[in-house]
Amino acid sequence: MSKKEEWPAIRPQFDAEPRVIVFLDFDGVLHPDPCLEATRLFENAPRLAQALEDFPEVALVLSTAWRHTRPYEQLLEPLPAPLRERIIGSTPTFGDFETRTALIPYRRQAECMHWMQQSRLQDEPWLALDDRPSGFTPYCDNLIGCHPKYGFDASVCARLRSALQRHFQGRSRAVDLLIG
Repeated sequence: MSKKEEWPAIRPQFDAEPRVIVFLDFDGVLHPDPCLEATRLFENAPRLAQALEDFPEVALVLSTAWRHTRPYEQLLEPLPAPLRERIIGSTPTFGDFETRTALIPYRRQAECMHWMQQSRLQDEPWLALDDRPSGFTPYCDNLIGCHPKYGFDASVCARLRSALQRHFQGRSRAVDLLIG
């Protein structure tokens, strides 16, 4: 079975209908990059799981380079259960699809946007947790950048939660206006 066929067959079922997709890098986000101590691998994963507790509508898509060298099960294995349960796929490899010329220099963003289109979620909001802003267009509003040395630290956690709160509060205000 190819990696493309592997995902739909064995990925966990996501309980809530995703309303925000968060593309997740590992290196420089869930642990420092480079991570020279094995004991530090995925040290920030519990913080991310806790940050997402109040947002059941958030789904995760793996955008990490690890997806190129490891099978699906190995990608999920080091993650805490609350994160594993949110994962609904992984981005395609740049070069396996055609993209707009303007996105060619911004491979990670092109992979994210292609995944959104292929999944028919292009109208849904998305964010990316990544430590390499060079993979995204300058001033990309969807990018929540991490410092590679610290990854998903308290300040990044606060920025993610703030972005999610703004999104969901904005939706509820629109609904209130329709009802009221």
